[in-house]
Amino acid sequence: MPKRQLQASQNREDLLEAALKIFRLHGIRAPLQLIIEEAGVGRATFYRNFQDRRALVIALMEQALDRLEIRAARYAPYPDGFLRLIENHVDNLPYLTALMEYWRVISYDDPVLVEIYQRRDQLLQPLIDQAIAHGVCRADFSSKDYAMITAILRSSFQGMDDDAQRALAKRALDLLIRGIRP
Repeated sequence: MPKRQLQASQNREDLLEAALKIFRLHGIRAPLQLIIEEAGVGRATFYRNFQDRRALVIALMEQALDRLEIRAARYAPYPDGFLRLIENHVDNLPYLTALMEYWRVISYDDPVLVEIYQRRDQLLQPLIDQAIAHGVCRADFSSKDYAMITAILRSSFQGMDDDAQRALAKRALDLLIRGIRP
């Protein structure tokens, strides 16, 4: 790959990484200039990569789906792979926490968002089906239930340092999987 293309690719990655950090610290409505400064690029570089905040958020969501796809493939060989995926999700929540307020930028029925959710469901359904077949989770479990679980876990990531947030998310996960029964 030519040097110019490598630099352009690196700039995009730097912007995505900076956006995660800034959105996590300041919320999804943080000034784009903070992201540009954090990435160490110029304003024109930002707009060469992303038309606007919506495009940036969509790119972050697609990046999160790429990570989900890798993790889903890693856990697919296990009968309890779906539960392993959820347990591993705690370590990936810092990335998603930055996007908790995506609905402030993108309407739920936006065609791009609908496609993202369809892709997520296609990645998860084989693991869910396998977990159901092996009696690892309820027969009526769906990808919408997965979304609810991840939303519950994300709520434990507000306002504390990374270690405290992970501890809270692990506790929430324990309560979700094992219940509140003694």
